[in-house]
Amino acid sequence: MSAAILDGRGLSLRLLAEARRRAAAVERRRGRPPRLAIVAAADGSAESYLKAKIKACAAAGVVVVVHRLSPGPRAKTLGLLADLAADASADALLIETPYPRGITSADAAAAIPPDKDAEGITPTAYGRLFLAKTWKEAAGLVAPCTALALARLALAAGVPLSGRRAVVVGRSATVGRPAAHLLSTLDMTVTTAHSRTKGLAALCREADLLVLAAGAPGLVKASWIKRGAVVLDAGVTVVRGRLVGDAAPGVASRARALTPVPGGVGPVTTACAVLNAVLLAERRTR
Repeated sequence: MSAAILDGRGLSLRLLAEARRRAAAVERRRGRPPRLAIVAAADGSAESYLKAKIKACAAAGVVVVVHRLSPGPRAKTLGLLADLAADASADALLIETPYPRGITSADAAAAIPPDKDAEGITPTAYGRLFLAKTWKEAAGLVAPCTALALARLALAAGVPLSGRRAVVVGRSATVGRPAAHLLSTLDMTVTTAHSRTKGLAALCREADLLVLAAGAPGLVKASWIKRGAVVLDAGVTVVRGRLVGDAAPGVASRARALTPVPGGVGPVTTACAVLNAVLLAERRTR
């Protein structure tokens, strides 16, 4: 048995096509397309991710304006972010990670107005997401992009989800915890674990759907996989110049379906960021 590859690029193209239809509708209603402002560090430390977002926005008919922040006094940087947040021409705003020097995740969440939060990182976005009980409710909200990508990939896997067991290995605020909640809106029974969970291997073997988001290369071994399980690997780490996931190489021999690293969760995450931006533009157009 060898796992089927869950092609994130194919799903991302379908999501971007949806974003393009919705962006065109926004432009018809108000005379201009959705506009996304992106803040990135001037050193280009995440240039490949930034280029992917710019390309995805172009495919979806979303205008992008990139603001590069050079290292400087913290107060000056926060002032620039405040100016961008107040810019009436921008429908949505996101700050690329790694954040510009001196800026923390808490700063980013505080600097972005909830009605421009393209990554679902503000307390308002979290509150709305965790109040959603069903997928129908959650799908109409802005959610953390990687978590939303994992839910979309789970739906695209073509396997029964309702009533099945999901295990999420990772508890971050931007991936693990919101991904677990989104899977629960799909009526899955979800357990959240992490690298320090006792009996992690046995827990993973119970999963019909296993999400890997610990950022620990090769953490999950082939023997930890229930035969026929779907494995979604979002634990991307750079090792000796190449991207690797949390799944060890042998996982594909036992899983029913597996997302590759790279090319699995990443492209769908980018598409979800664009969809979030379009959703925010729709709200501002009503």
